[in-house]
Parts: sequence; structure tokens; C-alpha cells
Amino acid sequence: MGGSMLDSGAAVPRSYERRTAKMDLPECPQCKFQGAASVHWRAPRFLRCRECGTIFRDPFPGESELANYYREGWKEPEENVVETGSTDGVIARYLADSLTDTLALRSLSGMRILDFGAGRGAMTLELMKRGAKLVAVEPFGYKFLAELGISVYRDLAHLPDELTFDGIVSLETIEHLRDPGGVLAGLYKRLSPGGWLLITTPNAAGLPARLMGQHWREAVKPGHIVFFTPAALSKILEKNGFSQVQRPRWFIRYPRASPLRALLHFGLQKLAIDGGLRMVAYRRQTKLPTADLLAEQGGKRALPE
Repeated sequence: MGGSMLDSGAAVPRSYERRTAKMDLPECPQCKFQGAASVHWRAPRFLRCRECGTIFRDPFPGESELANYYREGWKEPEENVVETGSTDGVIARYLADSLTDTLALRSLSGMRILDFGAGRGAMTLELMKRGAKLVAVEPFGYKFLAELGISVYRDLAHLPDELTFDGIVSLETIEHLRDPGGVLAGLYKRLSPGGWLLITTPNAAGLPARLMGQHWREAVKPGHIVFFTPAALSKILEKNGFSQVQRPRWFIRYPRASPLRALLHFGLQKLAIDGGLRMVAYRRQTKLPTADLLAEQGGKRALPE
């Protein structure tokens, strides 16, 4: 991945939008297409790229302002969960259970897993409890995670070149990234052949986003600078090499949700119109067989996906 994680992900300081002019010729942070964007929401202002479907803030944040925003948030990480990571232990358990089922594995024990954008480490710790070998990437919460005994790096580019993983989780991170495509390309390179990626992010096509529009609680969070629909995220994953992209229908029971709200969440998740988007994708197992190899095998062997 080119550049640092700081270059590719952070949040928008509240003062940024007040003092920065809107883009005259907006460039999509995902596909880099210029000028082909329409207004999606007005306050806060988001544009939608007509080329790839990515929804992004206008004005788009700069690196130094983002760094200052996150540094302030991490001064009190348990209080500023919007900036430091809202995934808690309960959600991490649901996600780990659902992931194990989707991968058709008895357990995750012994797997080498990267937690990219680990936040306060809830998912990292849950996977470690299950016997997985974890490495985390978290630039601003680096010291916080290190004190928990987690093997952590500040940036994806800082990992040893030879280090690859059986799986990668990236929870509620891509919506903070200035270069989501570049990050996905970097994550793909870190997967072993046949390795998997779990990515979660707010669902810009979900019922909450459609009903609330610019007042959607995910849109008003200053750290959220890009959003995706399921179709747009699938397209971006495939463009960066991933295959077998799927959107599993998991039921995630959120802490502190009343029975009525939990029932509502279940219905929305069942219909795949909830506010959360969860995608699983894979790196190809092997290269496609050559024509000579197929001839030797009589052309009977099925091609790998």
C-alpha cells in the first residue's frame, strides 16, 4: 500500500467544514474520477460519484486536520468511542461466531489474522481468545493496544514484507479512509492464497440511511468521510483483486437494544436493509491452470474460482 495509514484514513474535524471551500472539480477518493459527482446529501454535504458509486464528503478532509482530530480523541479513548472504535466485546463475539459459520470452520484456532483499524481492540482480543494469532494495525491507538499485550503496528506498510495472513478483519474502518481502494489493494497483498477478508461499514443503501438522509446518524459523525452501498463496495473489492465477494446475512444483537428494537434489527438484517454492511471476500487460491496442464488432465479438472 502506498503511503501511510494516516494518508488513507482518519476523521474530519468539526472545524474543517466551516473553513474549507467546497470542491470546484470534485475528485472521487475511490476511483479518482474528476467532475462526475452529484450532490447526495446537503448538510453535511456529501457527493456521489457517478462512475463508481462512492459517496464522499465535500469538502474532503486534509491529512493534518485529520491527525489532530484523532489525537484529541485518543486522549480519552474510553470516552470518545466515535473516534476510537465503537465495537465492543459483545458485538465482537457475535461477529466472530458468524464469521466462523460463514467460513465453514470449526474454529479460528491457529489462524494468522490481521485486524486492520483495530480501534480499542475488542475484535482483536476476541479472536485471540479463540486461539488465533493476531496482529493489529492502529496508528493512533498504538500505545493503548500495546499495553493490552497486542502485537500492533502503526501502519500497514510497517509490517515485515514477508508477513502474510490467513484472514483479515477490518471493522468500521473503511468509512474513515481517504484512499479506500489503495488500502484494499494493500490488504489483498497481505493475504495468503485462499485467504479471506471481513469488512464492515455503514450501509448507505440501508433503510435508516434512506429514511433519515442527511440526518442519518452515520452521516453526521465527523469521522465518516466515505460511504458505500453493497453494490459499490462489491465492485471496489473485485476491482482490487478479491473474488467470491458475498454479503452474508448475519444477525448481530446490539448491546443495550430493547427487545422491540432487537426485533426490528432482526427484521432489517433478514431483509438485508439494515444500517450495517458486512462483506466477506477472498484472495484466489491458485493461479488458473495453463492450457498445457489442462490438456494433460484431459480438460476434466474444474477451474478454481
